[in-house]
Amino acid sequence: MAIVQYLLPALALAGTAFAQCSNSGTLTIASSADASELASCSTYSGSVAIETGLAYPKNANGLQQVEVRTVQRITGNLTVTDAIDLSSLSFGSLESIGGFELGGLTRLSELSMPRLSEVSQLNFTALPALQTMDFGGTGITKAESILITNTGLSSLTGINNLESVDTFNINNNQALQNISLQVTSITNALLIEANDGYQSGLTTSFPMLETATNMTFRNCSSISLPALDNVTEDLGFYGNTFETFFAPNLTSAGGLIFVDNTALTNISLPQLVAINATYQIANNTELKEINGFTKLSIVKGALDFSGNFTEVQLPALTQVQGAFNLQTSARIDCSAFDDLSSRKVIRGKYTCLGSRARPGRDGTGSGSDGGSEEESGAAGQIQAHFPALLGGTSLLAGLLQIIL
Repeated sequence: MAIVQYLLPALALAGTAFAQCSNSGTLTIASSADASELASCSTYSGSVAIETGLAYPKNANGLQQVEVRTVQRITGNLTVTDAIDLSSLSFGSLESIGGFELGGLTRLSELSMPRLSEVSQLNFTALPALQTMDFGGTGITKAESILITNTGLSSLTGINNLESVDTFNINNNQALQNISLQVTSITNALLIEANDGYQSGLTTSFPMLETATNMTFRNCSSISLPALDNVTEDLGFYGNTFETFFAPNLTSAGGLIFVDNTALTNISLPQLVAINATYQIANNTELKEINGFTKLSIVKGALDFSGNFTEVQLPALTQVQGAFNLQTSARIDCSAFDDLSSRKVIRGKYTCLGSRARPGRDGTGSGSDGGSEEESGAAGQIQAHFPALLGGTSLLAGLLQIIL
């Protein structure tokens, strides 16, 4: 009986502690007392939200600080949104979170989680005063998805040692100057755009990245992908300012796209063999020669080149399953591609035109030097400048009607 007498209170106390450290809903922190309740747990099973209207004291500048100690793991999400007077957020012992969302915290300038290494989703939006993230040690090494947009961050220190990530989206961070990530694979999508490093341009480096599903780069001043071997969907570069692009180990891509990279003078992909969707190079005004694809053999989609280049070399090309549209404002020799078309290496509609006033538009017209066009299924006959001929016939018919 004595054992039971002591055991029952102990079990009741344990049950109370378990109830405090578990919630099927969301624990809301509105005051320091709520924070103390969370701090009594080493693991909290559930989600935690910090109240928009915090009942925390304010300093002389009208700012609030929230500090939570002891808790090491939150199995659910940690959400802090629209607490407009919050300037400092600290979880000194926290090591892992399910999801981590910060949004609309316009005065947050200090974020300290020195032991955090694992999150499921990290979503940071509208944090203009936040310049650095203190995740301590090696920082976050595991995450499923990362979204950072419209912050004051100048670097991504704290997440740059990620070992794996599914989705990585970094956009509209005007002070961000560098992204260097150690991931070996990106299983869903990477999007980097509109981070201009105060107009000096964003440098990006993925020295260990070998495989990715979909990658889009915009507004970058340099891009380094030395280990990249395969991109299963699109690899796209839009509106960047780098002068050269070199991916020495890339062997295949779903689609490959270079558009509006106004400083680009050279593309070198010496090991690229196959493009399994669209192959587009358009409006890269300083790109005069396209000759860095020495092993490219197969394009399973359309090939679409337009600009003011003077030379295109694809010496290993054996198959283009879609349309072939090559147009330039400069004079160009199309004879090699005429031959590929006649031998049905190019299976879709074939267009190769030089001296175009507005390269990139489909169709033919008079005044194109060294150009030709062939419709698929035309039995190998090249139909050159046909619209001009029809225009001349129509004019003659009109004159005859007047005379008669």
